Amino acid sequence: MIETKRLVLRPLSHNELIRHVKSPSELAKDLGLTPSTSLIEKEAQEAILDDLLPNLSDSTKNPLFYTMWIIIEKRIKAIIGGICFHGEPDEDGEVEIGYGTDSDHQNKGYMTEAISGVIQWAKSNKHVHIIKAETDKTNIASILVLEKNNFKLIEQNNNFTVMKLKIRE
Repeated sequence: MIETKRLVLRPLSHNELIRHVKSPSELAKDLGLTPSTSLIEKEAQEAILDDLLPNLSDSTKNPLFYTMWIIIEKRIKAIIGGICFHGEPDEDGEVEIGYGTDSDHQNKGYMTEAISGVIQWAKSNKHVHIIKAETDKTNIASILVLEKNNFKLIEQNNNFTVMKLKIRE
């Protein structure tokens, strides 16, 4: 787990991730939390089923890089979003993150804080050298979250903005 001032980022086990896909509200109930107000989008569901779960089942892989980390707001004991890695560090030590905040909890600094926690956690893993994030070019809030965490613009095309943060040489 990763803990920040207002948040706990909790990685889901294989069975919890399956439960999360089937019924996020039931998983939240099982964990004694208020469920997320957002439904899992079809694209995210497919990514979990097609990419995360098969890799999470592989005992040769680090499960923390192949699961969803739920973001829990401590005060209200609610799931307010999620964050995940898109696999283990590559040969250059680069990992990619994906994230989302429930609409009811946006613009409150939660994702900035969550990503800051992930950066601190990644610094403790000697294999991670660079954290990458790709966001829709029109998602200004997401770009600002990354900038607040010192990510630098690497590439921008008609659709996406790619940003990176070097955490070690």
